[in-house]
Amino acid sequence: MTREQNGQTKLIRVGQILRIFMEKEVVSSSWLSREFQTTPRTIQRDLLLLKESGFPVHEVHKGSYQLSKDLVKNLDVFDDTELALMVALRNVVAQLGQPFQKAVDGVLERLYESVTSMPVFVKIDDAMPLDTAFLNRMVKAIRDKKQVGFQYAGRRATHDVVMEPYRVVYFNGFWYLIGNETATGILKRYALDKIKDLKILKNGFKSIPQNLDTVLQESANIWFSEKMNTEITVLIDAKASNYFKRRKMFPTQQIKEERTDGSLVVSFRVGHYEAIRDMLKSWIPHITILAPADLRNNMLEEVKAWVKEQEKRKLSRRKITTL
Repeated sequence: MTREQNGQTKLIRVGQILRIFMEKEVVSSSWLSREFQTTPRTIQRDLLLLKESGFPVHEVHKGSYQLSKDLVKNLDVFDDTELALMVALRNVVAQLGQPFQKAVDGVLERLYESVTSMPVFVKIDDAMPLDTAFLNRMVKAIRDKKQVGFQYAGRRATHDVVMEPYRVVYFNGFWYLIGNETATGILKRYALDKIKDLKILKNGFKSIPQNLDTVLQESANIWFSEKMNTEITVLIDAKASNYFKRRKMFPTQQIKEERTDGSLVVSFRVGHYEAIRDMLKSWIPHITILAPADLRNNMLEEVKAWVKEQEKRKLSRRKITTL
């Protein structure tokens, strides 16, 4: 690893340590050492860097430290990389003297006000909580091209998995690990919150598939596939067609025909029906599946079963009311 890379890794780690101090009352240096899988001496140097950068970190008792949060404002809006950049900036400025420290505090205050009063609002669904240390170990395994082993809590039972980790991805509020399962040679996906006892193994692997990022980019959800060789054709009625003309509702969407009544014939390429099933359901009753017939029939049976269940529950509630 180059000197520049070492510096970047150190700053990112210090930014993450600052985040931990913001979330916890007291943090021990031994816990930080285990969390970041580094030496106690390295952690001591990180804590010294925080102090030299003007962050009020002090030792409450031997080996345990605390950040005076009342003296540090507005850091919660920044991510780990931004916090690392802030540590670096404050460290440089601290060496220039008091006037510059006051100036940079003013700049950071205005930056915070800008971030928190943005005129544009974007609603992003909350993601599953993610263990930062766990993510760091996973990223390290991917970068070092090392196999990983873990226990996975599946629907029926927990089982052992050994795989070549390729990417950590985020879809619809959930985090997943994508990689090649060595036992089957199949590209699989595992939800991070169901992975336990992660171990980085000695065995390595040669490379990550070159087209993987392209495949993920063209996917709307975790049901991605390298081969999107199934075409689904749908008729969108005039009431909903405008939405499909304004933006793609699915990455592989193509408008095949615009009809005089305002309706559209739209096609989608998928590798699995599951990749698009929920999206199609969300547009009922404004869509008609033209092809393939087995998907149309399958979804029709699902809707019939749902209606039947609702009628059954409605009847059951009526009986309870009359008792």
